[in-house]
Amino acid sequence: MKVLLVRGNPRKNGFTQYLVNLFAAGLREAGATVTDVDITAEEYALKPCLGCYYCWLVKPGQCVHHDPMEKLLPLVLEADVLVCATPVYYFAMSSQLKNFFERTFPLTAEGLETSKMGILRNRLREPAKWANKKFISLAVGALRAREAYEPINQTFRLIADTMDMELGGQLTRSESHQLPFKLSKPITLKRVESAFYKAGREAGTTGKISAKNMADAELPLSPDETYFRTYANIYWEHAAAMQARSSNSSRLQQEVGSDPDILMREMARSLDPQATARLRAVLQFDFPDHRRHYRFTVDKGRCELKFEPTEKPDLRVTCNVDIWVALFMRQLNVAAALRQGVIKLEGDKGIFTKLDRYFPPPQV
Repeated sequence: MKVLLVRGNPRKNGFTQYLVNLFAAGLREAGATVTDVDITAEEYALKPCLGCYYCWLVKPGQCVHHDPMEKLLPLVLEADVLVCATPVYYFAMSSQLKNFFERTFPLTAEGLETSKMGILRNRLREPAKWANKKFISLAVGALRAREAYEPINQTFRLIADTMDMELGGQLTRSESHQLPFKLSKPITLKRVESAFYKAGREAGTTGKISAKNMADAELPLSPDETYFRTYANIYWEHAAAMQARSSNSSRLQQEVGSDPDILMREMARSLDPQATARLRAVLQFDFPDHRRHYRFTVDKGRCELKFEPTEKPDLRVTCNVDIWVALFMRQLNVAAALRQGVIKLEGDKGIFTKLDRYFPPPQV
């Protein structure tokens, strides 16, 4: 299987690059012959299409420009599968990837024909070379609403149709700024990452992606719009505080992923209503190094979280955020931490011993 992978993401340490790398690893694992093209790289700097029809009327099939597209057009024709990946900019693909598609105009010819979708399109110059060719798109964006991704996915569907390619699948990843939340959503994120890798293996074998892997790639990372907005704002607060030149730096992702506001919100959401069916208690968590206070009011299977201290909780837990993160990840010897005084308890210590039951590890 010959695969032409065209990357349209300008940033090389961003979320699109990360997910496409997983997909590409799956392609190679499947034994596909992969030509991996970064269309945003300087070596592929393409001049814009002039709409001059030189490739139709003067020298059929040949562009007026002499640039790297001369090498790319044969690769498009030779590929069994064309895969295009892009971040979502203003509900559309990146300008570099759009320019790539515009420059495929020499592959078409004067005259119209009807596509499989029943739409009139430009005639293909060499129709035999498009037989059984597959097209796959990967789109990664920050917004949550599915409506925000319909324009770009519809564009890709029309591109596949106008170039007589079978649509092999579309991977759409929204809420990309929540991909660093590995502490609070380990299982969901593992399924998302696995979906991109498995989709690559499928594409490298059959040129198609299963409905299950497409669905897993789109698993929601926030329960609703309110959580999404809150978590997105936390992300950008960290980015602004760090004055990060790249909004996807590894340090920034680590800071966001271990933010106590996020961890405590997710902890409150993980309350086990059966385990706490008879519990009525106020739990206070204080992180002095961040000057943060979290009050959990548990009332017979329900939990209310407030971002404020209380004077007389049933249990008070005091520690630094890094200690809590280690505890959250089950990387901390709790008994030793208590002996060393890095975790301090006040009140009903029995509640502390049952926190794993009351707030079980994330299962999503």
